[in-house]
Amino acid sequence: MKNNKITTYILLLLSAGVWGIIAWRVYASLKDDTPGIQSVAKAPKKMKEDTIALLLNYRDPFLGDYPKGKTTIKEQKAKPVPAKQVNIQPQAEILPDFQYKGVIRLGKESQVIVNRNGENVMLKLKDKIGEFNVAEIRDDKLVVTCKGKKYDLPLQ
Repeated sequence: MKNNKITTYILLLLSAGVWGIIAWRVYASLKDDTPGIQSVAKAPKKMKEDTIALLLNYRDPFLGDYPKGKTTIKEQKAKPVPAKQVNIQPQAEILPDFQYKGVIRLGKESQVIVNRNGENVMLKLKDKIGEFNVAEIRDDKLVVTCKGKKYDLPLQ
């Protein structure tokens, strides 16, 4: 019987000691008035422009065989211009700078996904991207027009 009382007193003192340490740590963390460290903003370093250009637009060799069809942009025949115009200056032909990635159908409405400068954009029929207008949406190709010329973009 006496042994149980001693054990009870020892455990009571041990418990009071543990709770005392916990209370002291909480009090000390609330009382902590250390000044905050001020950071000085450094001027950003000027990065030197890269002198090497990497062409990394090759096909992934683990995707299988290359497609058999042509994957280039095809230009369809444009309507002939009347001969009445005298001052025609040749302009550089503008080619689409985006790739056709896929089509999404929501009910009767179709939207296409195109990739331009590493950014995916969703377009509807008759939407404009750059100087090009979306003329026709198909599963295998996208038809865009610019200044009366039609361009077929194959699915990539």
